[in-house]
Amino acid sequence: MSNGSGRQDARLHASEKAPSASSGGERPPKQEPVRLKSPQSLERLRDRVKKAAHELERLRKENTALAERIRQLETRPAVDFDGTVLAFDEDPEALREKVESFIRSIDTYLAKEEEA
Repeated sequence: MSNGSGRQDARLHASEKAPSASSGGERPPKQEPVRLKSPQSLERLRDRVKKAAHELERLRKENTALAERIRQLETRPAVDFDGTVLAFDEDPEALREKVESFIRSIDTYLAKEEEA
């Protein structure tokens, strides 16, 4: 069926290719190529992609660390004999260094008090 210009045939041809609702869904709209206005636009896009990649890597590492922490907590319960729950998010060695630093500070203070 043509009106002489070929338009109607083109419309029929295009409609034959369109997916029907019963065929399992719609096709995504055809993406037009992105046209960047300047080299700075491309540079900004690269920076954003780079930042996104770094953030994904950071999140993957955090996820791995959290999964390891969960595994540790599941293998050794943090319950003392009297039922008190002890759980420290810090590395045990770093925590030990902090406590020792506090003890040294207290010892220094007490030594000054004894001299007075």
